[in-house]
Amino acid sequence: MDLYRAWKLRNSLGAALELALDDLAQQLQDASLEELIDFAGSFSPARAAGPEWVASFDRFVEMVWECVDAERIAALEAEFRARGPLWAAVANSFTPERGAALRAARYQPRGSRRPAVVLR
Repeated sequence: MDLYRAWKLRNSLGAALELALDDLAQQLQDASLEELIDFAGSFSPARAAGPEWVASFDRFVEMVWECVDAERIAALEAEFRARGPLWAAVANSFTPERGAALRAARYQPRGSRRPAVVLR
């Protein structure tokens, strides 16, 4: 029956996503400030691999607020703020107010191991 196969696939994808999120969290924690700055800059439409990459910037910001220490986030904000008005939207993503809003909006369904994941 295809339903059994589909459910097994769903469970496998869930496990794979969980592993990918854990790996990404570790990579963000281990990244140097320069690596974080370069990676955040890669979401600029002028540098991005495509529109889907740019559209995933909000998911990146959520992960940063979940995994990176406040000192490095403040340095990210300062770096992009110093780049001028064209980078203000990126800088604003790393303000303490934005971080507080993201934490307040985080949704963790009852019984789940981690907050809900939004894919883009």
